[in-house]
Amino acid sequence: MNTLLKPLFAISTVFSVSALAAVTDTTSSDAQYSFTGTVEPMCKTSSGTNSVTGLNLSTASQAQEIGTLDVWCNTGDNATTTYSSANGGYLIANNAQNSKLAYTLNIGDTTDVDLQAGAYEHLNATAAGTGSAGETKATLLKITPQINGLNDAGTYSDTITVTVSAN
Repeated sequence: MNTLLKPLFAISTVFSVSALAAVTDTTSSDAQYSFTGTVEPMCKTSSGTNSVTGLNLSTASQAQEIGTLDVWCNTGDNATTTYSSANGGYLIANNAQNSKLAYTLNIGDTTDVDLQAGAYEHLNATAAGTGSAGETKATLLKITPQINGLNDAGTYSDTITVTVSAN
């Protein structure tokens, strides 16, 4: 059994000496550590004023404010926003007929967006705030109901969902 321990002791001594030699061979008095990380591009949004309950649905079609979209991005660029309508681009009445009333959407200076064709993507165009304090920039949103004076009685509504993404 003694003969077995002697080779193991000799092997462990060799490994200990070589490990010790690596530390004492250092030629510098300082150490350096390199590391990297990534903050992914992102945008955040909140709805400023919203939940309008007093749309004017008279015989005059006029653009009416429905709220502001407040956007912040960490890219320093404008954001891409995608708009979709819960009712396919229509105001739907709470009457027995579920009457529909078409409308168009204005996004800042972009006018007459028709959500009946599906979601609308506002590419690289929505103003976004930047900076570590989180200041946002606001874009005014308006709709123009397509009133013809022969619309069914009822309270009409829709919900527009806006998704914001970084460029």
